[in-house]
Amino acid sequence: MRIASQVFVLCLVGAALPLQAQSPARDSAKIAAYIKSLPTVKPPDYNETERLALSANPLGCEEHPHAAPRNIPAYLWQREGKPQLMEDYDHKRAFYGCLDWHSAVNSTWMMVSLIKSDSTIATGPAIRNELQYHIQKSNIDGEMDFFTHLRGIGADFEKPYGYGWLLKFFGELKTWDDPEGKRAATALEPMATWFAKTFGDYLKSLNYPVRVGLHPNTALDMGFALDYTTHTHDTELENTIRETAMRLFGNDKNCPTATELVFNDFASPCLLEAALMGRVMTPDAYAKWLDDFLPPVYSEEFAAYGKDIDAVHGNNRDTTGTDEEGMPNAHMIGLNFQRATDLMWITKSLPPNDPRVPAYRKLADINGKQGYDKIGMGGYAGTHWLATYALMYENLVDAMKEKK
Repeated sequence: MRIASQVFVLCLVGAALPLQAQSPARDSAKIAAYIKSLPTVKPPDYNETERLALSANPLGCEEHPHAAPRNIPAYLWQREGKPQLMEDYDHKRAFYGCLDWHSAVNSTWMMVSLIKSDSTIATGPAIRNELQYHIQKSNIDGEMDFFTHLRGIGADFEKPYGYGWLLKFFGELKTWDDPEGKRAATALEPMATWFAKTFGDYLKSLNYPVRVGLHPNTALDMGFALDYTTHTHDTELENTIRETAMRLFGNDKNCPTATELVFNDFASPCLLEAALMGRVMTPDAYAKWLDDFLPPVYSEEFAAYGKDIDAVHGNNRDTTGTDEEGMPNAHMIGLNFQRATDLMWITKSLPPNDPRVPAYRKLADINGKQGYDKIGMGGYAGTHWLATYALMYENLVDAMKEKK
């Protein structure tokens, strides 16, 4: 009888202890089987030849002024009768090439990132020449005069995507231990300071996040700004980003991954959010949040992230009864690189022993290779920015190697 009582007491104690059951999303056996089912791919070697090829894209477009816009605000083209290119624009504006303002900014970021990682790159002199010509006090003064005088709906020009890129670019400059980097950072700093304050106010004003797979996505743009705060130690904006992320996304569950792909998206809303939250949460808390947010990697709902994206026939035009195949959709080529980058961030943010880590990493490799396989198909609509997104992926791959 005494033995039976002791057993009963032990059972009660055991029932009171928290169970350490593994989440279904972290079922090691199913994850291992899924990893084996994935193809083994080897993305192109990120070597000197690859870096030179990537650098050719911003160098080839930085001096091509933006086309006349269809509506105001008139950043580069002045409207007196028919649109006219601003007189002396190359001394009153810094970012006037590569199709549009944000692409000019991210292309300039790309050049700085390349020369920082490889100071002997053959295109280095050309990169330095572009920086010296574009990032001058008069150009930045002109940018500031334009942005600070925008009113009404015009004040949303390039907000938030372009703002995020400007901040990311400044952070890259600020950490470049080079005389040209220091000079350019000093010239750009007033603009970065104003953009940081304005971007922070924008985040505080949001009642709801923007979840589309395009430029205004809230998680995407906060990620760019986090890169800036990491480099500059802007704790005020960093705290705003973390608080906003938890406020807008902290309770999210069951992201509808099965609704992706969406025509013309260059980013996955679900992966963007997952990547951001990994940067603002502790690894253990993030692992639990991810259990509820993304479906298991081995599930049918997650399967799309391992499949190729048909960007070659991606213009969504009806070609019924014709031989026309259509033109590649550059955004959907870029989607591979953005997926790869987000999957790398998720990998980097989880606890190292999480069984999902090797699955996410393998999916990142698959998407990276698919992006490189199609990067040359985007035409000018792609070359002005696809290389930038390829470099973001490569930078994160290198950072993961250094971490090991």
